[in-house]
Amino acid sequence: MKKVLVILLALGMLVACVACAPASVETKETSEAPAAEATEAPAAEATEAPAESTETKKVGFINAGPDDYYAQFGNAFKAIGESIGWEITELNSDYNPERELANVQDMIAAGMDAIAVITAGSAGSAESIAAANEAGVPIFFIVGKPETKEGTEPQGWVSDNFVMMGYLAGKWVAENYPDAKCVNIPGFLGQGTAEGEIVGFNMALEEAGMEPAKLTASSEWQRTLAIPIAQDLIASGEEFDVIFACNEETYFGVKQVFDELGVTGKVIVSCNGKDDAWPEIESGGLAATVPNPPSLDADLSIQQILRYFEGKDYVQWLQIKPPFVLTAENLDKAIPWTVEDYLEGRSNDAFQWKLEDYEAAYKENVANFEEFDAKLAEYLETH
Repeated sequence: MKKVLVILLALGMLVACVACAPASVETKETSEAPAAEATEAPAAEATEAPAESTETKKVGFINAGPDDYYAQFGNAFKAIGESIGWEITELNSDYNPERELANVQDMIAAGMDAIAVITAGSAGSAESIAAANEAGVPIFFIVGKPETKEGTEPQGWVSDNFVMMGYLAGKWVAENYPDAKCVNIPGFLGQGTAEGEIVGFNMALEEAGMEPAKLTASSEWQRTLAIPIAQDLIASGEEFDVIFACNEETYFGVKQVFDELGVTGKVIVSCNGKDDAWPEIESGGLAATVPNPPSLDADLSIQQILRYFEGKDYVQWLQIKPPFVLTAENLDKAIPWTVEDYLEGRSNDAFQWKLEDYEAAYKENVANFEEFDAKLAEYLETH
């Protein structure tokens, strides 16, 4: 655990970028009125849904890596963007900040009207922003909050709060298995999202008087990498009751090993709420998960970009508070990842997807974000 916290402290800005809300609500001023007057978008001008663009826009989407979660981001971003008449070009950074910068430069050279990025590493995002700002191309970020250089900024950011996600997963474990020994298989370290889950989960356990989760090697969000980690865990003889698998792909890797070795009686919780795992939740194989559907985040980012194109106001730094822990009892509340199912549910208003709704929820919860950030800061100072 101490080793992990050394990493976390060294990446202090990285973790804080994912976890921390701005001290006040920031609304992007896109008209010529003074910025001080743009405290929130006028209700009459709120964009209820991405409407068909009056002209074709070329928008670049730069993905962080090749795993399933990011693939679903790309699928949703392209489908929704193309449905409103945009021309979408996607590139992948393969978790490499240098490649991310090269991809941004390629998008600029290709004449993109806007660029959306899932950063390969928050520490490297400052160069991407500076390059786009210098070229006069609006740049938006999704998931990991980017770092900036003085005098530069992205035009928008949308993300779930991964510390809160880990916290909710840990709180669910503490309430349902208060005597459990926990193991945490983390995601890709360095983007800030995995670190956020680690800290949030352990914060909840400590509040309940439980021991922190034992940390294993990183699965990097991938099923194939989770398999040897789970095999090594069983072979080590380590006693544990609960595994916090960072995402559902990691869960599936762990489940495969448990099935092959006949391991029973263990509880597995996760994050993501991926629709492929809904049958596992229903059957109890996956006890609980905290959802953060990439389809929704991609949609909200597109709505931000559309507001920018239309010269309308929007919350520039938007965080999504996890609404609930998903279990077999409330599976009907889940938002689909699969593009076709997401678009169908969206057209039927089967779930909340409009940008103005999430902006309103964020503004209502600013105090809650600040209180939670204070808890995080206190935790990092004392561990």
